[in-house]
Amino acid sequence: MKVVVLGAGLMGKEAVRDLVKSDDVTKVYLADLNLRPAEDFAEQLMSDKLDLLQLDATNDLQLQEVMALGDVVINALFYTFNEKVARIAVDIGVHSIDLGGHIGGATDAVLELADKAASKGVTIIPDLGVAPGMINILADTVPKN
Repeated sequence: MKVVVLGAGLMGKEAVRDLVKSDDVTKVYLADLNLRPAEDFAEQLMSDKLDLLQLDATNDLQLQEVMALGDVVINALFYTFNEKVARIAVDIGVHSIDLGGHIGGATDAVLELADKAASKGVTIIPDLGVAPGMINILADTVPKN
């Protein structure tokens, strides 16, 4: 499986750190506008699975081209990109996860793509960051009385 991680901030880099350790992942693309921090991170990580890509996520064509490199896209960009990334993912047929930003209707806008995504066999998961995302997962693992 090939995974594209959009955004080389703290959350994006930690996703990459886990992904390169997975036997199921053959390639990880880490894309960001500013590659210097990503280059430093890649030097520390020392994984031949990782490729760095410069990306201006405001450029829809460039964003689409980068996203098309993967089977799955993890969106660790600012939440204002969530709807655009999900929409492009559905259009090009790749699965997409965003790490949150349940602000200003961002999650609702992504959820409105559910029927179109399902009809194309694409999974989109919004708001899977720390809270509420990870907290929801952990809450589901607590035994119910």
